[in-house]
Amino acid sequence: MLFVTGITGHSGRWFVQRLQKENFQGKIRCLVRSGSDTAFFDNCGLNIEKVVGDLTDLDFLRNSLNGVSTVLHIASIKYSPNVVAAAIENNVEWCILVHTTGRFSKFKSAAAEYIEIEEKILRLRDKIGVTVLRPTMIYGSSRDRNMYKLVDYLSRHKFFPMFGSGQNLMQPVHARDLGDAYYQVLINRKKTFNKEYDLPGKEPLAYIDIVRIVSKALNRKNVIVKFPIWFSLGAAKIYNAIDSKAIIAVEQVLRMQEDKAFQYEDAIRDFNYAPVSFDEGILEEVNEFLSKVREH
Repeated sequence: MLFVTGITGHSGRWFVQRLQKENFQGKIRCLVRSGSDTAFFDNCGLNIEKVVGDLTDLDFLRNSLNGVSTVLHIASIKYSPNVVAAAIENNVEWCILVHTTGRFSKFKSAAAEYIEIEEKILRLRDKIGVTVLRPTMIYGSSRDRNMYKLVDYLSRHKFFPMFGSGQNLMQPVHARDLGDAYYQVLINRKKTFNKEYDLPGKEPLAYIDIVRIVSKALNRKNVIVKFPIWFSLGAAKIYNAIDSKAIIAVEQVLRMQEDKAFQYEDAIRDFNYAPVSFDEGILEEVNEFLSKVREH
């Protein structure tokens, strides 16, 4: 039996669609929170059993993992220790954990917790098989919390403020590519067991080019206004000094200058990972956004 967390999330939904496409016959037990919208898989034709509960409840997790052989944990990395602990108690053979490339950030507060969680789990490989998948920033629909905000902003404003030069590299990954990757990792166990994979988009792009691509997809002529990094840091420091609930921290400004580009040859080799280009992928998100704007 396959046990899945986070199936109602962005990439989890694409995973369900891939399972449907492949006519997956295995038993699937899905952990969902109370009140979650499960309509998309309630009558999908897959052999799915729902269990309603919380990943912070260890007793519930222990009971839910009874009879499970493989875990796909898509929900937040912060719950990975609980999931793995309960899996070991139930003699689960394999945990596939969806974590984040955020662990590679050079800024301590962004990476320290991720590194600590992951390293502790990787030391348990003598007790359970652990495969770690690390996506970059996920996009692809209105469920995306990152690019969708950019799409919305560029659609409503002529001018776009940019801290620094905008040459920092980013490699956003489409949620569909992740859903496909989960399936491919699952069926290629002989190659993917106990491995670690970074899962970025097709190619790294300068942030300024990402903004331009989104602007073009919207058929807008946005004007990018660059602010020197020293000015941006100074403004952020003042903002944080006068407002304890400031929404932009100094470290966030610094992290915006950090390259987030990754290689994925091992994922291509082991399970034919083939992410879509950002130019192509963002069109779906933009079109969804524009259709919602027209509805209102």
